[in-house]
Amino acid sequence: MFSFQAIKCCLADLPQSIGMWTPDAVLWLRDSVLNCSDCSIKVTKVDETRGIAHVYLFTPKNFPDPHRSINRQITNADLWKHQKDVFLSAVSSGASCPHSRSGGTPVPGSTGENFRKSLADAIKKSLVEHSSSSSTEELPPPVHLSKPGEHMDVYVPVACHPGYFVIQPWQEIHKLEVLMEEMILYYSVSEERHVAVEKDQVYAAKVENKWHRVLLKGILTNGLVSVYELDYGKHELVNIRKVQPLADVFRKLPFQAVTAQLAGVKCNQWSEEASMVFRNHVEKKPLVALVQTVIENANPWDRKVVVYLVDTSLPDTDIWIHDFMSEYLVELSKVN
Repeated sequence: MFSFQAIKCCLADLPQSIGMWTPDAVLWLRDSVLNCSDCSIKVTKVDETRGIAHVYLFTPKNFPDPHRSINRQITNADLWKHQKDVFLSAVSSGASCPHSRSGGTPVPGSTGENFRKSLADAIKKSLVEHSSSSSTEELPPPVHLSKPGEHMDVYVPVACHPGYFVIQPWQEIHKLEVLMEEMILYYSVSEERHVAVEKDQVYAAKVENKWHRVLLKGILTNGLVSVYELDYGKHELVNIRKVQPLADVFRKLPFQAVTAQLAGVKCNQWSEEASMVFRNHVEKKPLVALVQTVIENANPWDRKVVVYLVDTSLPDTDIWIHDFMSEYLVELSKVN
């Protein structure tokens, strides 16, 4: 007979001052380890009563130095600034009772080819001027969002729980793909500069094999910097040498990642189980969003939107995610 293979773990020796995990910290941890094929752990103790192992977690090449563990990296990263969640009871509603919209999975628009040509022309000009001019550090306009009460097709690149996830406007995804391709070409031939980086400034950063538009969140003492991907909503740690000025030509397309909260449900703290169920139903999926409220901010990366999410992929029925999560919470409360 086979024994169960899954073991519940928690990171050992985190400072008590951390308290409740922020969505930024949760997403950084997931991005750091879920796509890693060969993690290692060092067990410090086992809590038999709770069935939890306290561990140091290591990505490849960092084992067994505790100072290079995920435990230490996440403690040093600037991920622990709590932002007050927006709850429906505290916000005036621009959309009343949601009504289902029939329709299939969103289909990307066909405007990308014109965008590709104009971007390529601008890059040629930018490469010529690169050595003699510096960035004007202008920010792109905020990405277009539908008004309260209106629908929009979206893609969810990352999700933490119903109180915090990220959406991208579906119609802009092809433009973003073109921009990402052009950034690879641009930074592969442009001269690498030593950059005196500053917090809360926008840069280009190489994450794995792709260049991203990022907001620099923190500077670590070990040569790494914490960055937030402005188009995908992910948090990453990258070598400071992989950070370059963001050329003006890549400051035209609005940053695509918009922080979102699910409308129609109220919960101050989401359990691990509920968060996983939510992620499994929305993450990396095209959905339809019914906008309830848009919270504007001077910084485009600080804008928030409260939305109902609808899965329209099934031929005969629409799945409203807030209804599904509400039913799940009721059933979970009965079990507990």
